[in-house]
Amino acid sequence: MATEENLRERLLQQDNFDGRTAAELRDKILARDEAGVHRMKRIAGICWAVFVAVFFLAAFVEYFRDREIPFLGYSTQEIGRFFPEVAWFMTPPAIIVAQALLILAVVTTFSLHVRSRTLTMHQIQGRLAVIEEQLRELSRRE
Repeated sequence: MATEENLRERLLQQDNFDGRTAAELRDKILARDEAGVHRMKRIAGICWAVFVAVFFLAAFVEYFRDREIPFLGYSTQEIGRFFPEVAWFMTPPAIIVAQALLILAVVTTFSLHVRSRTLTMHQIQGRLAVIEEQLRELSRRE
């Protein structure tokens, strides 16, 4: 993020500077940033949904296993034999997987926040660039 140039710098450094080119470049940069924010929203939402599903499934399995409560007439061990893909929730690696999913969800949420702030700053810079162009036009007319 630190090495990325800001919007104003990119607008000022372009060749053959005119209003139309600046507007196109500004719109292109903002569209790219908006797409990144929307993509990160989807990724963060999916990460949180997977984490919540894994967490509740692991808690559900642990609750029924500790109390030896049958679920639909079957014990937790029998369900584990019928559905081997769920049996790993009864092992200690389930805790590690849940923690990894939590960390991933938090990291993607933080990344979403950073991208959203970057988009907001680029929108502000774009609006200020438009105002600056309008002020230049007014000063030339006078």
